[in-house]
Amino acid sequence: MSLFRVLRIAVLLTVLVIVAGTQLIARSKISNWNESLWLTIYPVVADDRPETLEYVSRLNIESFREVGEFLTREGRRYGKPIKDPIKLQFAAILHQRPPPLPAEGNRLAVALWSLKMRWWSWRRQREDDLPDADIQIFILYTRAEQGVMLDRSVGMRKGMYTVVNAFASAAMASSNRVVLAHELMHVFGASDKYDPHTGIPRFPGGFADPDRKPLFPQVMAEIMGGRIPMSANGVRMPRSLEHCVVGPETAREVGW
Repeated sequence: MSLFRVLRIAVLLTVLVIVAGTQLIARSKISNWNESLWLTIYPVVADDRPETLEYVSRLNIESFREVGEFLTREGRRYGKPIKDPIKLQFAAILHQRPPPLPAEGNRLAVALWSLKMRWWSWRRQREDDLPDADIQIFILYTRAEQGVMLDRSVGMRKGMYTVVNAFASAAMASSNRVVLAHELMHVFGASDKYDPHTGIPRFPGGFADPDRKPLFPQVMAEIMGGRIPMSANGVRMPRSLEHCVVGPETAREVGW
């Protein structure tokens, strides 16, 4: 092994240790919920369409205000009266996509991707000319077209970042924020509460009102259930975060 390669690996490991230490501090802040968490949003143009760039260019902090309002509202229901649970800052538009997500179920590939992603996100933070954030949010925007399916989104508690795939469409902005809030709750420590094969929320943890009689249809979505159960086998997506709540199980997981 060449000396250059040894030095490169040593530098990488040093950076990862520093990043891990910083993330440990941020996770402690999340556990306590006694001060605001700083989030940096990185809008990423994920295709080569001029319409996507035009849409992303119009985004600002106000475009994501609803996420903070959702966390404030739900936190207060569980006795966490933080005025501003999150504070947002907006980075410049990125045209470079993060490392692609590996196939689900391949633990080795996921572990390698996680290391690559930590390195990639650290480099973005060094370049964004903003104060260091507790959590990084990378939102990959793609033009909304009929038949186009987005890749899955992820929220990583260990890495303190999210990768959200979203449509570059004003009509889909509210839905994009639901996905963002869901993945952000993963970073806070929440688990999914739906069947991964069917997408149907699990009872009772994935239901906003598991004591409702009759049980169906539900009116709201539990944020980690992801959808509103309309029948035993039927669901619909919530139109916005106004139609989502944090259930007791999720609240316990995030320290509320």
